[in-house]
Amino acid sequence: MNFIGHQVKAEYTKSEEPMYKHNAYIEALPPVLEPYEVALRIRRRPTYDEKERSYAPEFRLQAVQRIANFIEPLPIHLDLEQRFSRMIRNGYMARNPLSAEWNKQLRSAFPDLFTGSGKENYKPIIRSTAAGFAIIGTSGVGKTTAIESVLSLYPQVITHTEYNGQSLDRKQLVWLKLDCPFDGSIKGLCLNFFQAIDAVLGTSYYKKFGNSRRTTDELLPNMAALASTLGLGVLVIDEIQRLSEAKSGGGAKMLNFFVQLINTIGVPVILVGTFKALHMMMREFAQARRSAGQGDLIWANFAQDEIWDYFIENLWEYQWTAKENPLTPELSQTLYEESQGIPDIAVKLYMISQWQAIGESETITPKLIREVAKESLKIAKPILDALKKRDTNELSKISDIHPPIQNLDEYFHKAKERITIEGTLNNLRNQQKAMKDNTSEESIILEVAQWLVDAGIDPNIARQCAEKSIQRNGTEYDLSKVKQDAIVFALNLNLNRAGKKSTTKQRKISKKEEAYFPGDLRAVLDQAKKEGKSPYEAFKEIGLIQSVEEILAM
Repeated sequence: MNFIGHQVKAEYTKSEEPMYKHNAYIEALPPVLEPYEVALRIRRRPTYDEKERSYAPEFRLQAVQRIANFIEPLPIHLDLEQRFSRMIRNGYMARNPLSAEWNKQLRSAFPDLFTGSGKENYKPIIRSTAAGFAIIGTSGVGKTTAIESVLSLYPQVITHTEYNGQSLDRKQLVWLKLDCPFDGSIKGLCLNFFQAIDAVLGTSYYKKFGNSRRTTDELLPNMAALASTLGLGVLVIDEIQRLSEAKSGGGAKMLNFFVQLINTIGVPVILVGTFKALHMMMREFAQARRSAGQGDLIWANFAQDEIWDYFIENLWEYQWTAKENPLTPELSQTLYEESQGIPDIAVKLYMISQWQAIGESETITPKLIREVAKESLKIAKPILDALKKRDTNELSKISDIHPPIQNLDEYFHKAKERITIEGTLNNLRNQQKAMKDNTSEESIILEVAQWLVDAGIDPNIARQCAEKSIQRNGTEYDLSKVKQDAIVFALNLNLNRAGKKSTTKQRKISKKEEAYFPGDLRAVLDQAKKEGKSPYEAFKEIGLIQSVEEILAM
């Protein structure tokens, strides 16, 4: 199933970058985020309370499952977001939806461009800047989770009605993420494109273009026309290692297809896959050049370094054993050896180890982790052993799990060169400390605002309600109470806005004469007022909203 995001109405933010000015597509995007804001929005920290250690084993076994939703932003996540932010804006530069604004954009960016043209209606041609990059890495390192986390920072669909006084009636498809079909065919990928758009917009393009007799060469122009009409910003193609060279007519044809896709549609393309796809992508210089628009991102399993330590330190905080098991160098070492630095496996090992300990010894030991790895990772064990031994022959058979051994050290070295690891990690640690100490009001506001958005509140009012709740609770606030007040403020604000839209004639109706349609929330509010109840209590009683505890557990 393809990843689907949220939809918003266009709100424009003037850009300081001359090449971005007067472009409705670019100015409707969310503002460029600072790294600390990106970290706050990507981070997913499940609810945890130290006192839960004393609960019954049955409860604690269920609680451990929360770790599956744990996401801790790392330097590579921040690097990915920065690449995406630059790429999507550069891709829109040559695709301004309004011709008059396009001329303003060019004059702002290139003041001498029109000089000496000799013609009043002279319109210079600016070449498309569409490019992209590839994310190639080990299975389980979190490539898909990372790209979906970054995509979620942007609305998927923006509805435009008017820009600078000019009518602009269209929907802007900011991004689209596809998974390669299991059958490995390029035609199947084309059909997935139409199906994904239908799922997002409620259209019927698959029915229109999905005729079984259509060839890939016939489908590509249809994709290009549709992408242009919808103002597609970025196309993400995941699991590219699934593409079969046999069904696609050979590696060269498959790679040329991706180059043609970028050139024809004119939008950046991000290719995501395992190392099994690496050798195919490196065969064609044109593809290598196109995919390096922001620099390829090689995402191997973690080295046993500062990043690994930071990741495990934060993961280890989620512990439900009755006895506290502090993280020791030996435990970290064992977890690394048994997972070989693959985050997905490390998380699963930690979860299963807790399940094994709860109700028994209540102690997590290196021996327990090794036993869990032996019993629970039987399918992956040969791969992990090959990684541990650096067995070149065995690794060559499983290239979709790990890069060729001779390139491994080079990938680590290049990754460290691209990212200032220590400085970034220090900033993330300071941010974490500020959140734990409850001393960073801005951090709490952003966290509560994001929580409101996740709970279905309009992003435009989420921050406003978060700030208001912080002000009510003062400096000594409990986060759960802040969130409870914030969602009440949000619901009341939505109701007030709805009330203001009523007609003058309706406002003149007296209280006695006012009649409500079935399920009208105003009737619920009136009744709550008579009974001395808060709006929150009233809506909870009728099942309109969940309890705060239920939402926090999501």
